[in-house]
Amino acid sequence: MSLLRVWISKASAVFERRPLWHQLAFLAFVTALPLLFSSYLMYKRLVANERQSTLQQLSVNAKTLAGMAENEIEIHAAIATTLALSPALQRGDLAAFWRESKGALQFVPGSWIDVTTPAGKTLMSTLQPFGTLLPDTAEPELIKRAFATGRYQVGNMVVGPVSNKFRSVVEVPVFRNGEPLYSISIGMEPLRFLNGMKDKFTHGEVVAILDRARRFVARIPAHDERVGSLASEGWRAAIENSAEGWTRNQTVEGLWSVTGYAQTKHGWTTGVALLESDIQSPLTTILLSSLLISGVLVLLSMFLVFLVARHLSGGIAGIAAAARKVGDGITIEPLPAPFLEAQIVATTLAMASAELQHRDEQLKLANSELEAKVTERTAALRAEMQRREEAETILRQAQKMDAIGQLTGGIAHDFNNMLTIVIGNLDTLHRRLKSLDNAGDFQSLVEAALEGARRAAKLTDRLLAFARQQSLQPEELNLNDLIGSVSEMLTRTVDETVKIETVLGAGLWSTFADGNQLENALINLAINARDAMPDGGKLTIETANASFDEEYVKHFPELQAGQYVMLSVSDTGSGIPPDLIDKVFEPFFTTKTADKGTGLGLAMVFGFVKQSGGHIRMYSESGLGTLVKVYLPRLTETLERTSLPHRKLAQIADVLAPRARPGETVLVVEDDEGVRNYSVGVLEELGYHVLAAESGDGALDL
Repeated sequence: MSLLRVWISKASAVFERRPLWHQLAFLAFVTALPLLFSSYLMYKRLVANERQSTLQQLSVNAKTLAGMAENEIEIHAAIATTLALSPALQRGDLAAFWRESKGALQFVPGSWIDVTTPAGKTLMSTLQPFGTLLPDTAEPELIKRAFATGRYQVGNMVVGPVSNKFRSVVEVPVFRNGEPLYSISIGMEPLRFLNGMKDKFTHGEVVAILDRARRFVARIPAHDERVGSLASEGWRAAIENSAEGWTRNQTVEGLWSVTGYAQTKHGWTTGVALLESDIQSPLTTILLSSLLISGVLVLLSMFLVFLVARHLSGGIAGIAAAARKVGDGITIEPLPAPFLEAQIVATTLAMASAELQHRDEQLKLANSELEAKVTERTAALRAEMQRREEAETILRQAQKMDAIGQLTGGIAHDFNNMLTIVIGNLDTLHRRLKSLDNAGDFQSLVEAALEGARRAAKLTDRLLAFARQQSLQPEELNLNDLIGSVSEMLTRTVDETVKIETVLGAGLWSTFADGNQLENALINLAINARDAMPDGGKLTIETANASFDEEYVKHFPELQAGQYVMLSVSDTGSGIPPDLIDKVFEPFFTTKTADKGTGLGLAMVFGFVKQSGGHIRMYSESGLGTLVKVYLPRLTETLERTSLPHRKLAQIADVLAPRARPGETVLVVEDDEGVRNYSVGVLEELGYHVLAAESGDGALDL
């Protein structure tokens, strides 16, 4: 503390010898320093937050790209797997199968199909006329792996012996009576992956899909130059260390970038990267803008300080000169002052000057009267004069000190006001800066929030995957409410030339079905209706209660008699010929062109309805439109109401699940420990003897 007092004393001594405007300028500069430091800390935090947000977004985009790539592979695999069941192929009629394959490829333009023996000899290819002599396959090991596993396999990028260009294939084994018969290779054109990437990523990212050998399947930019070539060494090293995440590495062009990457279930890797320069550029702009604004504000503050100080210094200097004149006994006139307190000091000095002048005149009068008595009272007069001179000196000194005291008090009061503002703001800033020291206390909260985001990203991925292939999650539904919730989406889906009309049944029963899948089914039916009315028309959506008696269900073995909720979608379109009405629900069957549909929409609707225990019927005539009726079972169980708007299957398991009978055992196979433990606990509560395993192999051992 003593050192601090010494330092403050020396600093005060230095400032006492400096002009007022110097002191004000220094004060303004010192006040600006914490603000500049605070701006710098805010910029550092902004950079950290922006970088973390960028990394999270890149990881999410990489997982989205992985889902897109996986979907493309699954489409090719589904076509090849369906063709593997062809009767023509099973009986060895490759010419007929060649024609079937050409027809199936309309769903994946640019792809091709080869048929090889288990040993790798190519028997036919849709790239060549049937009967053309063809070279052996370039991937015999992939064929061996497919027959060994009994499942389709996805290959790496190689130069095809027939196409003579880089491609990857899905290899599907074909068996007859349990023995290897043929292998079907369906080629995946890299341009299909490239086009999918272009649809989703158009904002300057570096986007790529790699095969298991870390070669480019598709890339933006420079796809044609990079397809089939190896990814950068830094990215390959990162993939070897972790299947997904993010990394900072150089691109194959030698530019530094930050890459978020993820892996598909077939071992391919997808990545979305941003160049460091693109990430840093807006942050640098923010920093420069902040520095520019701060600099301008500081300069403006210094300029204002200079003007104020100049104004104050001029007035204070005039008052100081007047005070010196008063001390010398000179009469002064009232002076203009820069502020109220200084005006009071100047007025007081003028009054003191007038009073001193008045008293001086009185002294002169007294002296003249005393001159007559000088002779006789010399000694006394000298003594009196001495006393008066001393009293006069004391009075002048007292008046001078009083004037200076008032001046100093006024200035001190003014400085006190200014310092109160400065110290108050500095104190506020100090408290805020002190809070930054405790930022680590919030680390656990931040980590918890990040964990929730990651879980949400993962949940998004699962929801995206859900629309393709997931177990149903039924809930209590009212179809009238569901139609109301998707009405806006339906309006955007159909053309303006199509008028939508809804006829909602009164007193509609509830059903128990997967809401998301039911929405998808309704949208699929609406899209089919729209495509059937290219010149416009009317789309009618209707709900009603319905019942099936024993006589009706005899014609549909899987249908049970009882009460149902009906959802119908009808249009005034072109209709379907009678010879095709029975094929509309078959997979890959469609009357649309290749770019209008895959033939899977109605098949997915059919499967969902059947899986939900429902019934679906289609009625149509050429030129008179089409009517599709979907029937879902009425929900007859009375569910206990909770605060949630919907009840998930897991939440009503205790209501619907049967209790165990003596000796019943359940085998639970689940790789997630938390889910596994929960399932075991629920089943044990129901009285079952439970065996639990975390993998298929463990389940087989049990």
